[in-house]
Amino acid sequence: MFYDRLKTLVIDSQKSFNQVERELRYPRNALANYRLGKEPSAKRLTEIADYFNVTTEYLLGKDDKYSYNKAKLLFEYLTLDNKQNLLNYIQNRIDELELLEREPISLSTEQFVFCGDNTWALQESRKTIKLLTKQLPDDYDAVFELVGGPLDAEAPGNGDLLFVKFTDANFAELVHNFLLQHDHFAKLSVKDEKLTCLSRDGGSLAEVPELFGKIAKIYRFRTI
Repeated sequence: MFYDRLKTLVIDSQKSFNQVERELRYPRNALANYRLGKEPSAKRLTEIADYFNVTTEYLLGKDDKYSYNKAKLLFEYLTLDNKQNLLNYIQNRIDELELLEREPISLSTEQFVFCGDNTWALQESRKTIKLLTKQLPDDYDAVFELVGGPLDAEAPGNGDLLFVKFTDANFAELVHNFLLQHDHFAKLSVKDEKLTCLSRDGGSLAEVPELFGKIAKIYRFRTI
């Protein structure tokens, strides 16, 4: 991993291994010899990282933070006209994303009606809810709406929205547990591959043997 990343840095810098070795005052082939799999000493690792303006963790393959530095390096090699064209493109994309955040997104939700004793029962629903893009979590697999009681089909109420990200996509499992809040857990029971009820119980993480997913976000209509 170290040599692969070192080689990429050398190529992106448009220099040769020998030139980098000279500028670092290393013996000839000192860097090229790392292709055999040997890693440098801590001192040399730090020197190489500083030279290429990356982290030692990146060189060792422990993170991928080099991408930003690479973008800056490539930008400097552009002509003035191409730099301006790139900046114009970036600004246009920012404008498009800001416009998208102001446009509502339609969501179809599964509705659960509170039945008492910390249990919600699944209710058939064709309800669509509109939210702005900026109000959504970055990633989720399903949206559930918790409502306080039986719904009037003509005038459905608004309950808390739970955006769920599953860590196990196998819905044939009998029960899916996921983190609801800091010290509460929601349990989804699956019957015939359909969600049938949602039960919230108190407890600590250690008491739950396996988590199949987590709440990505809770959106509360009543507090907005």
